[in-house]
Amino acid sequence: MNFQEIFEAKPTICVLGDLMLDEWIFGAATRISPEAPVPVVKFEGRKTAPGGAANVAMNLLSLGAKVSVGGIVGDDEAGRDLQRELEDAGAVAGFQFDKSRPTTLKTRIMAQRQQLVRIDRESESPIADGGVEIREKLASLTEGAGAICLSDYDKGLAECGALEFAIQEAKTSSLLVTAGPKPRNMTAFRGADFVSLNHKEACEATNSKLASDEEIEREGEKLREQYDFAALCITRGGEGVSLFERGQEPFHIPAHTVEVFDVAGAGDTFLSAATLALAAGSDAKTAAKLGNLAAACSVKHVGVVAVKPEEILQLNR
Repeated sequence: MNFQEIFEAKPTICVLGDLMLDEWIFGAATRISPEAPVPVVKFEGRKTAPGGAANVAMNLLSLGAKVSVGGIVGDDEAGRDLQRELEDAGAVAGFQFDKSRPTTLKTRIMAQRQQLVRIDRESESPIADGGVEIREKLASLTEGAGAICLSDYDKGLAECGALEFAIQEAKTSSLLVTAGPKPRNMTAFRGADFVSLNHKEACEATNSKLASDEEIEREGEKLREQYDFAALCITRGGEGVSLFERGQEPFHIPAHTVEVFDVAGAGDTFLSAATLALAAGSDAKTAAKLGNLAAACSVKHVGVVAVKPEEILQLNR
């Protein structure tokens, strides 16, 4: 299956994970405050965009997939904004609105194209009910899906058992499971079919520096086996991608030479494109190659951008 065929397949994919809303406040800073040695920013505008697991969903939509999204948000304006933006983009949103916690909201104050400060509004407290409503909605969210993609940002969903429940249910329904876990939550993803970590996350997960191909190969396969992943990808920036599959030799994919403007969101893009390929019927090697291409397209943009199929096909020529 080639990349064009993957994009034409338009599979249905369920995204479950830690949902966030990214916010930018724009203005001009022309003077220093008399109250403190900080710039005064005169407000000019505001924009928001889905972040975290919601960014994975936006990438999948941009690549042509049909997408449903599940997760827990606060019963607040940010949660409702996030639901509206996803639905306007074409996703089916199945949120659990929790009155006890805010929607994770990351606000960046920008002046003259420079970020002055970022304000994070989020809760670090455990999800009290274990995501009961999300578990109940899972069957409807995965109806007709070929895969479920689990996106972990360490905001509580992995700790409450909801993702482990999703993997069990997916196995019962013969659904593919892809995942982007944070290192301290690895056990919640045991048995997943395809997992991606960036180099820093892999170092934390293996407690190693992973400074050479030999060390990557040794520790990567140990990590895959430890958590019974069918396939594990370690994305290595300019060193490309290393893929570890059950019963296969390690497979290294070289990086694409592109001008890098911003690496933010590249991991989400990699996971989205790889998930699309697997849900369309591709093997893990093809999925990793497509993810690698998509991530290379992503870093050519400033800010978090959902890449399009034509960008990827152009880079692959």
